[in-house]
Amino acid sequence: MKLAIVIPTYNEKETLPSLIEELVKEVKKNTDKFFVIIMDDASPDGTGQIAEELNKKYGNITVVHREKKLGLGSAYKEGFRLALDKFAPDFIVQMDADHSHDPKEIPQMVQKIQGYDYVVASRHLAGSSILGWGTYRKMLHSTAGSIARICAGIKISDPTSGFRIFRRDVLNSINFTQIKSKGFAFQIELLCLLKRMGFNGMELPTRFVNRKEGKSKMDMTETIQFIKTCILLLARRI
Repeated sequence: MKLAIVIPTYNEKETLPSLIEELVKEVKKNTDKFFVIIMDDASPDGTGQIAEELNKKYGNITVVHREKKLGLGSAYKEGFRLALDKFAPDFIVQMDADHSHDPKEIPQMVQKIQGYDYVVASRHLAGSSILGWGTYRKMLHSTAGSIARICAGIKISDPTSGFRIFRRDVLNSINFTQIKSKGFAFQIELLCLLKRMGFNGMELPTRFVNRKEGKSKMDMTETIQFIKTCILLLARRI
Protein backbone atom coordinates (compact mmCIF):
# COMPACT_ATOMS: atom_id res chain seq x y z
CA MET A 1 0.00 0.00 0.00
CA LYS A 2 1.21 3.47 -0.91
CA LEU A 3 -0.08 6.48 1.02
CA ALA A 4 0.19 10.25 0.47
CA ILE A 5 -0.68 12.78 3.17
CA VAL A 6 -1.40 16.39 2.20
CA ILE A 7 -1.01 19.03 4.93
CA PRO A 8 -1.60 22.75 4.26
CA THR A 9 0.35 25.10 6.54
CA TYR A 10 0.41 28.75 7.45
CA ASN A 11 2.40 29.80 10.51
CA GLU A 12 2.64 26.30 12.02
CA LYS A 13 6.27 26.32 13.20
CA GLU A 14 5.16 25.44 16.74
CA THR A 15 3.18 22.36 15.74
CA LEU A 16 4.64 20.91 12.54
CA PRO A 17 7.80 19.20 13.92
CA SER A 18 5.93 17.25 16.60
CA LEU A 19 3.10 16.40 14.20
CA ILE A 20 5.48 14.98 11.59
CA GLU A 21 7.32 12.96 14.24
CA GLU A 22 4.07 11.41 15.43
CA LEU A 23 2.76 10.96 11.89
CA VAL A 24 5.84 9.06 10.75
CA LYS A 25 5.74 6.86 13.85
CA GLU A 26 2.10 5.90 13.40
CA VAL A 27 1.95 5.45 9.62
CA LYS A 28 5.10 3.31 9.62
CA LYS A 29 3.18 0.71 11.61
CA ASN A 30 1.21 -0.06 8.45
CA THR A 31 3.41 0.90 5.51
CA ASP A 32 6.85 2.24 4.66
CA LYS A 33 5.57 3.59 1.36
CA PHE A 34 4.16 6.95 2.35
CA PHE A 35 4.82 10.53 1.37
CA VAL A 36 4.01 13.79 3.12
CA ILE A 37 3.25 16.89 1.08
CA ILE A 38 3.45 20.22 2.91
CA MET A 39 1.64 23.04 1.12
CA ASP A 40 3.01 26.18 2.76
CA ASP A 41 1.41 29.54 2.01
CA ALA A 42 4.56 31.63 2.44
CA SER A 43 4.37 31.44 6.24
CA PRO A 44 6.17 34.47 7.71
CA ASP A 45 7.13 32.44 10.78
CA GLY A 46 9.42 30.16 8.72
CA THR A 47 7.19 27.07 8.61
CA GLY A 48 8.33 26.30 5.06
CA GLN A 49 12.00 26.27 6.05
CA ILE A 50 11.23 24.07 9.06
CA ALA A 51 9.46 21.65 6.72
CA GLU A 52 12.58 21.50 4.53
CA GLU A 53 14.67 20.61 7.60
CA LEU A 54 12.18 17.90 8.49
CA ASN A 55 12.61 16.43 5.02
CA LYS A 56 16.37 16.22 5.61
CA LYS A 57 15.58 14.17 8.70
CA TYR A 58 12.86 11.89 7.32
CA GLY A 59 13.48 11.98 3.56
CA ASN A 60 9.86 11.58 2.45
CA ILE A 61 8.53 15.14 2.72
CA THR A 62 7.83 17.31 -0.29
CA VAL A 63 7.51 21.00 0.49
CA VAL A 64 5.66 23.35 -1.85
CA HIS A 65 6.48 27.00 -1.15
CA ARG A 66 3.54 29.00 -2.43
CA GLU A 67 4.02 32.68 -3.24
CA LYS A 68 1.48 34.02 -0.75
CA LYS A 69 -1.50 33.07 1.38
CA LEU A 70 -3.75 31.48 -1.23
CA GLY A 71 -6.18 29.58 0.99
CA LEU A 72 -6.92 26.09 2.28
CA GLY A 73 -8.97 24.95 -0.69
CA SER A 74 -6.37 26.15 -3.15
CA ALA A 75 -3.69 24.29 -1.19
CA TYR A 76 -5.63 21.03 -1.24
CA LYS A 77 -6.37 21.22 -4.96
CA GLU A 78 -2.71 21.76 -5.77
CA GLY A 79 -1.56 19.22 -3.18
CA PHE A 80 -3.92 16.51 -4.40
CA ARG A 81 -2.77 16.96 -7.98
CA LEU A 82 0.89 16.83 -6.95
CA ALA A 83 0.29 13.65 -4.94
CA LEU A 84 -1.47 11.96 -7.86
CA ASP A 85 1.06 12.98 -10.50
CA LYS A 86 4.25 12.45 -8.53
CA PHE A 87 3.53 9.49 -6.25
CA ALA A 88 0.46 7.65 -7.63
CA PRO A 89 -0.60 6.55 -4.12
CA ASP A 90 -3.37 4.09 -3.42
CA PHE A 91 -4.92 6.50 -0.92
CA ILE A 92 -4.58 10.20 -0.14
CA VAL A 93 -5.15 11.64 3.33
CA GLN A 94 -5.87 15.29 4.08
CA MET A 95 -5.30 16.65 7.58
CA ASP A 96 -4.44 19.78 9.55
CA ALA A 97 -1.04 20.66 10.96
CA ASP A 98 -2.20 21.86 14.39
CA HIS A 99 -2.65 18.50 16.19
CA SER A 100 -6.44 18.65 15.95
CA HIS A 101 -6.31 15.42 13.92
CA ASP A 102 -4.75 12.32 15.45
CA PRO A 103 -2.33 10.37 13.21
CA LYS A 104 -3.22 7.24 15.22
CA GLU A 105 -6.58 7.24 13.40
CA ILE A 106 -5.07 6.94 9.92
CA PRO A 107 -4.67 3.12 9.99
CA GLN A 108 -8.35 2.81 10.88
CA MET A 109 -9.27 5.16 8.05
CA VAL A 110 -7.30 2.99 5.62
CA GLN A 111 -9.13 -0.07 6.92
CA LYS A 112 -12.58 1.52 6.76
CA ILE A 113 -12.22 2.85 3.21
CA GLN A 114 -12.34 -0.70 1.88
CA GLY A 115 -15.63 -0.80 -0.03
CA TYR A 116 -15.99 2.99 -0.05
CA ASP A 117 -14.65 5.86 -2.14
CA TYR A 118 -13.79 8.17 0.72
CA VAL A 119 -13.97 8.37 4.51
CA VAL A 120 -14.58 11.41 6.71
CA ALA A 121 -13.51 11.57 10.36
CA SER A 122 -16.68 12.98 11.94
CA ARG A 123 -17.01 14.90 15.17
CA HIS A 124 -20.75 14.15 15.32
CA LEU A 125 -20.87 10.37 15.57
CA ALA A 126 -21.35 8.32 18.72
CA GLY A 127 -17.93 7.63 20.13
CA SER A 128 -16.45 10.93 18.90
CA SER A 129 -15.08 13.58 21.25
CA ILE A 130 -14.19 17.26 20.97
CA LEU A 131 -11.60 18.59 23.42
CA GLY A 132 -11.06 22.29 24.06
CA TRP A 133 -14.37 23.63 22.73
CA GLY A 134 -16.96 25.25 24.96
CA THR A 135 -20.73 24.86 24.58
CA TYR A 136 -21.06 27.94 22.36
CA ARG A 137 -18.33 26.77 19.96
CA LYS A 138 -19.91 23.32 19.70
CA MET A 139 -23.36 24.82 19.02
CA LEU A 140 -21.94 27.18 16.39
CA HIS A 141 -20.14 24.33 14.65
CA SER A 142 -23.19 22.09 14.75
CA THR A 143 -25.38 24.84 13.29
CA ALA A 144 -22.90 25.60 10.51
CA GLY A 145 -22.69 21.91 9.67
CA SER A 146 -26.46 21.57 9.51
CA ILE A 147 -26.73 24.57 7.18
CA ALA A 148 -24.01 23.16 4.95
CA ARG A 149 -25.68 19.74 4.76
CA ILE A 150 -29.04 21.23 3.82
CA CYS A 151 -27.62 23.62 1.23
CA ALA A 152 -25.33 21.04 -0.35
CA GLY A 153 -27.82 18.18 -0.11
CA ILE A 154 -25.33 15.82 1.53
CA LYS A 155 -25.77 13.34 4.38
CA ILE A 156 -22.26 13.51 5.87
CA SER A 157 -22.85 14.65 9.47
CA ASP A 158 -19.63 16.68 9.66
CA PRO A 159 -19.20 18.30 6.23
CA THR A 160 -16.58 20.77 7.47
CA SER A 161 -14.25 18.08 8.82
CA GLY A 162 -10.75 18.45 7.37
CA PHE A 163 -9.62 14.92 8.24
CA ARG A 164 -10.40 12.65 5.27
CA ILE A 165 -9.05 9.85 3.10
CA PHE A 166 -9.75 9.23 -0.59
CA ARG A 167 -9.09 6.52 -3.14
CA ARG A 168 -6.67 7.59 -5.84
CA ASP A 169 -9.13 6.98 -8.67
CA VAL A 170 -11.74 9.16 -6.96
CA LEU A 171 -9.53 12.25 -6.83
CA ASN A 172 -8.17 11.48 -10.29
CA SER A 173 -11.67 11.70 -11.72
CA ILE A 174 -12.41 15.14 -10.29
CA ASN A 175 -12.19 18.32 -12.31
CA PHE A 176 -11.11 20.64 -9.52
CA THR A 177 -11.81 23.74 -11.59
CA GLN A 178 -15.48 23.06 -10.77
CA ILE A 179 -14.73 23.86 -7.11
CA LYS A 180 -14.58 27.62 -6.71
CA SER A 181 -13.87 27.94 -2.98
CA LYS A 182 -10.30 28.81 -2.13
CA GLY A 183 -10.77 28.62 1.64
CA PHE A 184 -12.47 26.37 4.21
CA ALA A 185 -15.69 26.15 2.18
CA PHE A 186 -13.73 23.87 -0.16
CA GLN A 187 -14.55 21.02 2.24
CA ILE A 188 -18.28 21.38 1.58
CA GLU A 189 -17.99 21.90 -2.17
CA LEU A 190 -15.85 18.80 -2.54
CA LEU A 191 -18.39 16.60 -0.74
CA CYS A 192 -21.17 18.05 -2.87
CA LEU A 193 -19.24 17.28 -6.06
CA LEU A 194 -18.46 13.74 -4.89
CA LYS A 195 -22.16 13.15 -4.31
CA ARG A 196 -23.10 14.46 -7.77
CA MET A 197 -20.52 12.14 -9.30
CA GLY A 198 -22.05 9.15 -7.52
CA PHE A 199 -19.21 8.37 -5.12
CA ASN A 200 -19.98 6.59 -1.88
CA GLY A 201 -18.48 7.82 1.39
CA MET A 202 -18.72 6.85 5.03
CA GLU A 203 -17.87 8.39 8.39
CA LEU A 204 -16.06 7.16 11.45
CA PRO A 205 -15.73 8.58 14.96
CA THR A 206 -12.79 10.85 15.71
CA ARG A 207 -11.08 12.54 18.62
CA PHE A 208 -10.78 16.22 17.75
CA VAL A 209 -8.49 18.42 19.85
CA ASN A 210 -8.70 22.20 19.59
CA ARG A 211 -5.32 23.70 18.82
CA LYS A 212 -3.21 24.65 21.85
CA GLU A 213 -0.47 26.48 19.93
CA GLY A 214 -0.63 29.06 17.15
CA LYS A 215 -3.78 30.80 15.94
CA SER A 216 -6.89 29.60 14.15
CA LYS A 217 -7.12 30.58 10.48
CA MET A 218 -10.91 30.85 10.57
CA ASP A 219 -11.67 34.57 10.31
CA MET A 220 -14.50 36.80 9.07
CA THR A 221 -13.37 36.48 5.44
CA GLU A 222 -13.62 32.68 5.69
CA THR A 223 -17.01 32.93 7.39
CA ILE A 224 -18.37 35.14 4.60
CA GLN A 225 -17.05 32.76 1.95
CA PHE A 226 -18.66 29.86 3.79
CA ILE A 227 -22.05 31.60 3.75
CA LYS A 228 -21.71 32.52 0.06
CA THR A 229 -20.79 28.94 -0.83
CA CYS A 230 -23.81 27.55 1.03
CA ILE A 231 -26.12 29.97 -0.76
CA LEU A 232 -24.58 29.06 -4.14
CA LEU A 233 -24.93 25.32 -3.51
CA LEU A 234 -28.54 25.75 -2.44
CA ALA A 235 -29.29 27.83 -5.54
CA ARG A 236 -27.96 25.05 -7.73
CA ARG A 237 -30.39 22.59 -6.15
CA ILE A 238 -33.58 24.64 -6.37
